[in-house]
Amino acid sequence: MMRIVVAAVMAMLILADVAAADEAPISGSVKAVDTANQTVTLEVTGRGKTRQVVVHLKPGARVVKFVRASEPGKAGFVEQQLPLADVKAGWVVSVETKHEGDKEVAELVKVVLER
Repeated sequence: MMRIVVAAVMAMLILADVAAADEAPISGSVKAVDTANQTVTLEVTGRGKTRQVVVHLKPGARVVKFVRASEPGKAGFVEQQLPLADVKAGWVVSVETKHEGDKEVAELVKVVLER
């Protein structure tokens, strides 16, 4: 009986870990942008391995970067939205994705570094 309980708890922990991984941010260098198909191909390095990930943007997805506030009296950074077509190869972005079927899908792309 105890083994069954332990096995069930372990299975739940593994499933919770997999579910959390589905929504983990992916950061990487932009390799390609396809505005017609609304995709961004990223080169991602993790655990000593490099792989390419194609991220599909949902309809209405936003691409943002952060710029210094230009208004007098405002300090810090403000979010600035830009079209997907403005994203260039070599830029570093962070994307929080979810698995939908066999695709990585996102609603928000954050530009981390423009090169």
